[in-house]
Amino acid sequence: MTKLEFLKKHLISPSKKKNVLRFEKGKLVFDDEESVQVFNDIPILIDESESVFRESDILKSAPTTQNSNYRNNSLKNRIRKGVLPQLSKDFNQKKRYCDLAKNLISKSVLVIGAGDKIEYYNSMFSKSLLITSDVHLQFNPDLVFDAHQIPFKDASFDLIIAAQVLEHTFKPWDVAKEMQRCTKEGGLLLVEIPFNFPYHSPPYDFFRFTFTGLRSLFDKCSLKQYEVSEGAGSAVAVFNSQFLVDLFSNRYLRMLMVFVSRFLFGWIKYLDYFNKKAVYRRIYAPMGFSMLFEKDNVLRTNGAMLEEYYNLKS
Repeated sequence: MTKLEFLKKHLISPSKKKNVLRFEKGKLVFDDEESVQVFNDIPILIDESESVFRESDILKSAPTTQNSNYRNNSLKNRIRKGVLPQLSKDFNQKKRYCDLAKNLISKSVLVIGAGDKIEYYNSMFSKSLLITSDVHLQFNPDLVFDAHQIPFKDASFDLIIAAQVLEHTFKPWDVAKEMQRCTKEGGLLLVEIPFNFPYHSPPYDFFRFTFTGLRSLFDKCSLKQYEVSEGAGSAVAVFNSQFLVDLFSNRYLRMLMVFVSRFLFGWIKYLDYFNKKAVYRRIYAPMGFSMLFEKDNVLRTNGAMLEEYYNLKS
């Protein structure tokens, strides 16, 4: 099945949950004749009565949760990304995604909030039917939609990925329900979130999650795998750097502190490499972690989900 065929079969309107009727030049029409705008072949599926995002802002490429200028090829960004040491690192990211991709050949995958990693996801899931999405057009996703209103039929995907997304949602419990709804029984949901990390992408930054807090959102799934993606070393490095930068209000002094702090603290993240085991003592102060869920449609009690915390002690 091609990507277009998949969309025609599984896509629904964000507001009234109607099926796709036809694609026309510049718009997508549903079977009640409701239509949404298609910009450069990217459908914009936003129900403005429920969402904090506006189609007019999306069409203007107004920065929201990300700013493409922060990822451009300017000299400052080349130095920041290519010369300065990074403060944090997910040492197991590539293996995590490669392991998933091996079991998802010819399967359907949805990425929520793909951001500037669209090329990375396309590379990782090159043998899957991959749909990328975001709430803006800045990096050319396949679709634009609000994760509170995922515009797909029930049980459409074998895997849904939300990496560094839930903290940017007004009601993450509703997003989790939508993710579960759109995942097939036996399908997977990969969620990666920050735990200790500064306020970012303002004003679209709302939550931080503990281990038990994130677990509680996916009550129709078993917890298949838990990992500390960036450990306490990364958290210490990031907050030490932020402390130095925030001592100053002058733009150039702040830039100097970014430069200095990368060299002062960038090495600390490597301490996480030697402390990878996913046990309960590692959930107290990591920078971020990931959970891989498997949807089984068995509704769990709060107590049953809390009990999984104790399993980390083994």
